[in-house]
Amino acid sequence: MLVMLCMFPLSASAAQTVSAAIPVEIEGGGTAIVISEVNCPLPESSSVEVQDGMTENINIKFTEQGNYFYTIQADAQNESYYSPEYYTASVDVKKDVSGWLTATVVLAKANSDYKPDKCLFTIADEPSEATETVETQPTDTDTDTDTDAGQTPKNPPTSRPQTGDDSMLDIYLLICIAAAGGLFALSVIYSVSTERLIGRK
Repeated sequence: MLVMLCMFPLSASAAQTVSAAIPVEIEGGGTAIVISEVNCPLPESSSVEVQDGMTENINIKFTEQGNYFYTIQADAQNESYYSPEYYTASVDVKKDVSGWLTATVVLAKANSDYKPDKCLFTIADEPSEATETVETQPTDTDTDTDTDAGQTPKNPPTSRPQTGDDSMLDIYLLICIAAAGGLFALSVIYSVSTERLIGRK
């Protein structure tokens, strides 16, 4: 019974998990890179290989309600420019009428109000206006470094990704406390029962 009680919170938490997919297509093929904002769940993989003419999904799992934000870039195999330079993805996680988590993904082009159904990167002969805008914006790490010609800039306006997710730590702690309390209670009951049996003899 103690084992079942300790496992119940973990099972209940695992049931409250929802996945969101961010579809990406890259003309000519390449690597899609996702950058997570601070305190956002990390994707299953920080990069996804995309073949020419194919669509691949960036999958992310969520266990708590909230609004989460990500930036998606394309890393060209032939170091070409891409248009647009990046996409932003906002994921709204909330509970439905039945109490289950649902995730809604909304994509947007860089510096645009257009909301497509997937991140579509096309090869461009020269940097787009969005790329030029990002290049002229100073960064926290280096304000004097220019972007090399023929390479996609790596500094869109986004935060660094977090290094881990400790949302399950409190559950594991509660399980350990409950297990320790149960073992202590069993030891007390066993000790009292043993003393009573000895007294009767």
